[in-house]
Amino acid sequence: MNQWIVGNARFTAIADGVIRMEYAKNAAFADGATLFANRPRPAAKADYTRDGNIVTIATKKYTLTYHVDAPFTPENLSAKIHTGNMETTWKYADKSNGNLGGTLATLDGVDGHRPLPDGLLSRDGWYVIDDSGTPVFADGWLRKRSEKHLCDLYLFAYGHDYPAVLRDLAFVSGKMALPRKYTLGSWYSRWWRYSAEQFLQIVDEYDANDFPLDILVMDMDWHYQDWGYQEGDPHALYGYGHAGGNLGWTGYTWNRREIPDPEWLLTELHRRGIAVTLNDHPADGIRDHEETYPSFMKLLQEKQYKEEVPHIPDKQSARERENPRQDIVNYRFNAGSRDYMDAFFESTHTQYEKMGVDFWWLDWQQDYLYPNVNGLEPLTHLPWLNYLYYNHSQKNGLRGMSFSRWGGFGDHKHPAYFSGDTISTWDTLAFEIYMTVSAGNAGCFWWSHDIGGFEDPSPEKQSELYVRWVQFGITSAALRLHVCGNEKIDRRPWTWGEPYCSAMREMFHLRSMLIPYLYSIAYESYRNSVPMLRPLYLFDSENQEAYNHPTTYYLGEAMLASPVCNPGETGTFTALSQVYLPAGVWYDYFTGARYDGGQVVSVQNDLYSFPLFVKAGKPLPMQPYTSRMTTTPLSHLIVKIFAGEQSLSDSFTLFEDDGVTEGYISGAYRATELAYTYNGKKCTFSYTPTGNGYAGECACRTVTVELYDITEMQCTHAPAGAVFTYDLAKRCGKLSIPAISTSSPFSVTLTRI
Repeated sequence: MNQWIVGNARFTAIADGVIRMEYAKNAAFADGATLFANRPRPAAKADYTRDGNIVTIATKKYTLTYHVDAPFTPENLSAKIHTGNMETTWKYADKSNGNLGGTLATLDGVDGHRPLPDGLLSRDGWYVIDDSGTPVFADGWLRKRSEKHLCDLYLFAYGHDYPAVLRDLAFVSGKMALPRKYTLGSWYSRWWRYSAEQFLQIVDEYDANDFPLDILVMDMDWHYQDWGYQEGDPHALYGYGHAGGNLGWTGYTWNRREIPDPEWLLTELHRRGIAVTLNDHPADGIRDHEETYPSFMKLLQEKQYKEEVPHIPDKQSARERENPRQDIVNYRFNAGSRDYMDAFFESTHTQYEKMGVDFWWLDWQQDYLYPNVNGLEPLTHLPWLNYLYYNHSQKNGLRGMSFSRWGGFGDHKHPAYFSGDTISTWDTLAFEIYMTVSAGNAGCFWWSHDIGGFEDPSPEKQSELYVRWVQFGITSAALRLHVCGNEKIDRRPWTWGEPYCSAMREMFHLRSMLIPYLYSIAYESYRNSVPMLRPLYLFDSENQEAYNHPTTYYLGEAMLASPVCNPGETGTFTALSQVYLPAGVWYDYFTGARYDGGQVVSVQNDLYSFPLFVKAGKPLPMQPYTSRMTTTPLSHLIVKIFAGEQSLSDSFTLFEDDGVTEGYISGAYRATELAYTYNGKKCTFSYTPTGNGYAGECACRTVTVELYDITEMQCTHAPAGAVFTYDLAKRCGKLSIPAISTSSPFSVTLTRI
């Protein structure tokens, strides 16, 4: 048994480290799921005892005590946490004083450091998520829970086993979803009015200047706006006037003066291998000037829409004030109504997705106008819209794809996220790195930032900062350039001159080459509930030094990054960094220099490099540079291994699938173990594929294995036709293997001369 009702309290032992604690009048408990809780079947082995008015529930990680029967207080509800070598006590309403931080919902207007809200990870060894009062699902839609349901808490008990609490979060709330592969690629975004020809020119310029591109973002000017209005244009006459009274902030009618044939443009971009997202500010809903208004209203009539919330604008255009129209029905954006949202998605998003729009950039900023979802108070819009937009995108076999600000605990199921409008300063870059690393503590694994910052106070002086921001971008979840609508600044790297353009080109090329590794660790994030960017303390919680370097992080299993976030020497841009390397042996990716871990090392980097290290013996899967880094088939696999002289054995699993569907959930993928062993005399490398394969998979591929920092060796066993060369000066061996089946295993043996 895992659930017990004790008077007006109910306790559910969900997992060994998680217990749900409810208090409700007349035992009006809530069984429906919430945006946070998925209501999994309890899996804990718990012991329940009652001695008079004292109830005890115990698992191997906690012992909870409750004094019956009264609302929860620090005096009547507590738990002893006993995990590993740690013992501590939690009492109701305790604060998590040792919390290691989570992530902000947005970085709008951030210039430098800000306090972070809590994450799940705490040196206290426990954390409580309060889900009290949130709406519950019934028949596929949220409904207010009973007012009698007074308290709904989740105690996570984990000691210093931080990975365990992230696994528990995934069990209670749902897995950290895997975003579409192109999310990991190169994005171009700018708040600017571009024509169709200019959008295509941007793609051409990326190719001509030898930069990769995967996603093109169309900001608000894909639809008609207040600025640039010409007589005869569809034009909003009323609305909330967000951001300086702009009535056109919300819009769903293509600006056909700039993009006369949007379907042709989207088709052409897809032909060139580019995915497209459109900016969406839905706060003003679908008003009568929109092309989609008739179909929208027809759908509402068919649904007999009853939740009539009249549009009560704060702002009206001069024309509307002079000639008010009483014959037009308009409804306020009503995310609380299933009928409204079904009609909204059908008449806008679905229509444009059929044209070729790949996903939507939900740019919700209007909670200050009306913060709560109609009828679902106190729920705010952002987490609910993230859920709705993500679910809408899950059709025709596609995996969900949202792109929005962070909605809090439970929103990890709806990737990906963008952090908002930062100010371009060194302090902001440092804070952004720190916040991104700690974001995994809350389950937020997929931050996308405005690389370079959104508002740049002095772009002519920020070239070095921009390069360093790009270097952070290549070791984060997304490399997305974006900037505000300022004619003086454009994030296209080739517009920044030398040496900045060349330095950024090398970083973009490295990002492209790392995609097989990055997508594999993205899958690991989904499968094992571990962040892509991992704080040093995640797997080394008893080491104080691991807490002292908040901008240094593991990038998956094999790499460690510590992006430069301070200016270098004048003229040379050489920056000095103090980097803590965890125990083991590490290699500088750029120089090949070898370092013993367990210490802080001093590293100097010019503009073309930054502190990036590879774990000794860990196979690093890569690909040749390609301008479409996330969609080019992996016909040539490169495996780099910084081997060293020490005896060791390690492996890495290369994950591949089609990148956009949910087929991987049912086995449509290829997982290939890349394993390396060295015993002092010989080394072996093995390639062992598993899985059913997937649509679009290469039938065969060539493989190059590069071994660094090894003594002279000779190849004594390899597939037929393999060629091995050794560079004595560089202490590097290279094995080139001709085309082999992607589903066939092979092994290689090299013997020391």
